[in-house]
Amino acid sequence: MDEGFRTFEHTGDLGLEVWAGSPERLYALAVVALQAQIAEIPEGAAIGPGAREVKHQLVLEGADAAELLVHWLNTSLLEAEIAQAVWTAADVHTLTPRRIEGALAGPRRDRARQVFLREVKAVSHHALELDLVPGRCRCRLILDI
Repeated sequence: MDEGFRTFEHTGDLGLEVWAGSPERLYALAVVALQAQIAEIPEGAAIGPGAREVKHQLVLEGADAAELLVHWLNTSLLEAEIAQAVWTAADVHTLTPRRIEGALAGPRRDRARQVFLREVKAVSHHALELDLVPGRCRCRLILDI
């Protein structure tokens, strides 16, 4: 299965759909897709010097897979703000329906190297859709902007 993401219109907010072949890859790609709504990284900058100058490990728990996804993404937003970073890579090491362990990496925020698009305040539980069947994993999220 291919992987990717796209946005969709939602009244007053922004919708984000992400798809991947495995649950771990879906959660990881969702972080990158979320950050791509905040800042545009020029071609090649995600692999050049400084591409992973900021790194952060996360271990989180949630009541179920959907709550865990929202918690993971909202925590990634908070940690990006604290670290003044743009996450361009994420890896999920452990994923169960109630626990995730992973790593985030990316460059420091720099208006000379990145184009800032919008502020995303949070990922909402509203209208959340999550399918974690391997081979066709998908989520649809509403971003509070």
